[in-house]
Amino acid sequence: MDNSQEIDRALRISQDLQRKAEAFQSRLAEVTGHGSDDSGLVQVSVGLGGSVSDVHVDARAMRFASHDLADAFKQAHAAATQDMQARMADAQREAFGDELLSGILDGSRSPDEVFGDMRRTAEVGLDASLDEIERLRRRLS
Repeated sequence: MDNSQEIDRALRISQDLQRKAEAFQSRLAEVTGHGSDDSGLVQVSVGLGGSVSDVHVDARAMRFASHDLADAFKQAHAAATQDMQARMADAQREAFGDELLSGILDGSRSPDEVFGDMRRTAEVGLDASLDEIERLRRRLS
């Protein structure tokens, strides 16, 4: 493969990665996790980062002892957070394929770490491509 083909390939990979990252970011803005306690009387929705975006408490839950109601909220929040993580994994899989998820799903890497690595890889590839373009320009001048 000659240098111009390598440069074209690197640019295509970079553009493809950029499109995937934009699609993923836009999908994440819509992702919400939902969960409820075992009784189904307390329901919680969470956004990115686990922040509570909605709460529904059935009137029957008001009969719970205060510590049981607190436990119901904790249980619903935990279920919603787990649902959010599953939905994020689905969005990541759709955008980037399974290879990206190997560390995220098992908890060994955060999405920020993965995207940081992707960004650095793209930057290194782009820098190398630009260096090669400059080298070719000098050689042709």
